[in-house]
Amino acid sequence: MAMNYAQENIYVLVFIRLFGLVSMIASGFIIRDITRKLYSRPGAFLKKVSLTQSILIVLSIGDFGGAFFVQFVSTWMVPFHSQLLGSVGSQQSCVAQGFLSTFFYSLSALSNASLAVAYCLIVRLGWKDKDKSKNRLPFVLTPFLISIVLAVAPLFGSNYNYNAGYSCYISGAPAGCEFDPNPQETCIRGARARNMLLVAGLIPTLVAFFILTVAVVLLIHAVLVQERRMDQYQRAGRSRKMTMESFYQGMFYIGAFAISWIPLLVFGFNEYIFATIHKPSYYTMLAVTPLHGVLNAGVYFRPRLKAERDRNPTDSTCKSLMQVLHIKCCCNRKPKEGAGVTPIITTNDQQTEDDAEKGNKKKTQTNALAGDPKTTTTTINLEAAQDAETESEKKVITSS
Repeated sequence: MAMNYAQENIYVLVFIRLFGLVSMIASGFIIRDITRKLYSRPGAFLKKVSLTQSILIVLSIGDFGGAFFVQFVSTWMVPFHSQLLGSVGSQQSCVAQGFLSTFFYSLSALSNASLAVAYCLIVRLGWKDKDKSKNRLPFVLTPFLISIVLAVAPLFGSNYNYNAGYSCYISGAPAGCEFDPNPQETCIRGARARNMLLVAGLIPTLVAFFILTVAVVLLIHAVLVQERRMDQYQRAGRSRKMTMESFYQGMFYIGAFAISWIPLLVFGFNEYIFATIHKPSYYTMLAVTPLHGVLNAGVYFRPRLKAERDRNPTDSTCKSLMQVLHIKCCCNRKPKEGAGVTPIITTNDQQTEDDAEKGNKKKTQTNALAGDPKTTTTTINLEAAQDAETESEKKVITSS
């Protein structure tokens, strides 16, 4: 039967809300990164946003909403008569939390699958990500509409109730009554919540994981086939660079989904099949499910962070991360002195005049090798001045 968590301490609630807040921030960074360069005038957004960016926005909205209503709000929407710490809601707020939880969780999981399919079609069929002839609505609206259907279905039969955990979800009332031999007699609400949990909660997530995995595997295979075709034109031998990059990115993508959702699936199927609560899987689910937004942000920004680190290997990870996230509050890189100039790494306040002089000579020689006529002339004049100075010294010594 369902376990009563009303005696759990406040640290668990703080933990859940903190991780939910971090997930919301991470999802917000994805939305901000996509929309920051788009025009704000009416109609311009849809003209400039690409197919994958459209799906990513919907996916991030799902992550943000799930983290907010399930983890961050948590017990605040639970009916106050449940005697749970922080429960100040009512039955109506409980139903609303269950509905929104199902909707945003489904939207996140299904959008992950939709994004994987879109990338697979772009690679295998040669689609252009910003090709206007490819309608983005099926990839965006399909997860949205399915999520609406999945969230509405449990409303029939009053299946949204307090689940004896830290929020309201698909459950019977009192919690656990749906697992009784005759739930029609023991349940006040949600007598069919057990089957509804399987249909509206577990199966859609499992199907999304399957579609995502198959799409990523097909994408990696398509990249491998393309590189094999290019082997005959490669003088330096075959290269599998793009295949390996696609493989690693695909594994990160699958891994982010698996870490976030597999514990929830394990917990849910264990509860559905055995009608018991497995504590290790429950606490694992509490720990990792709020991180779905963080993990998706990690997969999204990872290639850009790697490229930033390759361009500026001397910068700290903090500087590179702030550069990728477009944050100027800390760890920012100093502005470059000029294009084509090798930067001098100094400590500004503690640099001596001799070090500065050596640095200036090095900068001048570097520009001269680059073919800059001004700096080449400067180098020649500098050498001529040194020769003239040497001749004058010789004359002084001779005259003395």
